[in-house]
Amino acid sequence: MAGFDVGSVVHFIAQYDDDIQDGINRKVREWITADLIGSYTFNLPAPVAQQEVAGYSKDGGKNVRMKDGKDKNVMPVSTAEYNPCGWRAWLNGTTIQLGMQNITDEDPPFVGGSFENGYDESLTTIKGRFYYVGLKKRF
Repeated sequence: MAGFDVGSVVHFIAQYDDDIQDGINRKVREWITADLIGSYTFNLPAPVAQQEVAGYSKDGGKNVRMKDGKDKNVMPVSTAEYNPCGWRAWLNGTTIQLGMQNITDEDPPFVGGSFENGYDESLTTIKGRFYYVGLKKRF
């Protein structure tokens, strides 16, 4: 299953004291959420048959005379890529991600000391369950 990646993350906020007023000892319950992510990366194999490069000899190179007087067979180097167009070129190196945050849709615990919203914005979020899709292309 090359190209597949799956992962999960568990977020845990432990129980803590609420600071409503002095002398009132109220506990805020713990908060646990889980996220899932899955991705697939297209790593398509290179074409099997390479086409001949125009102008190169079929025997693989040319002879060059070195400083010591000996002949050396030098292989040509080609950086040309043939047939880079089409759906295979666009799909190769592409990663598709699917994910879900807060899969159990847990609401944050009530915090009396937070006068605006009733939850601790620094530790929790009211976003709830959230789905997302990602697309990444490497060139």
